[in-house]
Amino acid sequence: MISLFVPIFLLEKGFSIEEIICMELGILFGSIVLHYFVLKVITMWGVKKTLILSYVLNIVLYISMFYVDILVGDFGRYFFLFVIAVLNIIPSALYWSAHHIFFLRTTEVKNEGKKLGILMSIPSFVGIVSPLVGSILIDGYSFQLAFLVSAGLMGVASSVLFFSEDIKVKSEMSVEKIFDIRGMRKNLIFFIQGISHIATGFVWPIFLFFLKVHLISMGFLYLFSNAFYSIVSYLGGKGSDGDKAKKFGKIGAMGHGFSMIFRALFTTIVSMTAFQTMGGIFGGLLHIVLDSKFYKNSHKDMSNAVMNRELYMHLGRIFVVVLFLVLLNFLDTTKTLAHL
Repeated sequence: MISLFVPIFLLEKGFSIEEIICMELGILFGSIVLHYFVLKVITMWGVKKTLILSYVLNIVLYISMFYVDILVGDFGRYFFLFVIAVLNIIPSALYWSAHHIFFLRTTEVKNEGKKLGILMSIPSFVGIVSPLVGSILIDGYSFQLAFLVSAGLMGVASSVLFFSEDIKVKSEMSVEKIFDIRGMRKNLIFFIQGISHIATGFVWPIFLFFLKVHLISMGFLYLFSNAFYSIVSYLGGKGSDGDKAKKFGKIGAMGHGFSMIFRALFTTIVSMTAFQTMGGIFGGLLHIVLDSKFYKNSHKDMSNAVMNRELYMHLGRIFVVVLFLVLLNFLDTTKTLAHL
């Protein structure tokens, strides 16, 4: 409901695109480092406490953005960006480290894809209207109200976790296993996944903003793509446990790639909705196959496998953001975004 609109929020508050890109780079580099330390200390804290802390810090993030004018006025714009960056890095690293470990500890290899399909489809299904609701709150009222609503939902979610069972794991981190030079084919797949995630989750919303697409229209764009992503994730999860997984992955990769090209070439709201929905369909098929394979191969050495994935996915994200910053020196912002 909020994450898609944070760069737009900062742009509307007068921050430059270069400042937002540099903040994003700081978040990505910081996340790599913090993932490593979180995966080491999660053995002492356990999954439940790690998740609860991530939710609490997300609430602090939303409250900080609610008081943007006071923080910028009293401490300066760069202090505010630093605070926002830190409050992105810590809860994100806490949440995703705990998320992966939790899933690996509570599933078996034989039905991994099916359970992953459910895990991916239910949040997508519940969150189908979230971007639309967020855009309505922001457009009809303010970013501040959207931040308060999100903070309240996070409070409810974190309180529910107190009643869940905790999970603890042993963690022996190895730099050699994290970089896994012998597994470069796998690493390249993670790298490409990172490129896809940053392109659709960071670059694309900014591109829509510079095309002057209305916030509610953005909400509708994500409404359709999330709906199909949810359905395809559930159905594809069943298929990824069988012999058709490789075929699904190839179809998903091809379709998702074309959707990302076409949505930048055709900039009417109807065409962008169609191609973003296409991305939801084929992206769901691709990611369910790739993520299912990752989980199937990660049970024996969870912490190093998770860190290996996060490292190369973040490097893929960093590659796109650095390219974004470089291209801005030669092209205007809209053309740069279209090329990405």
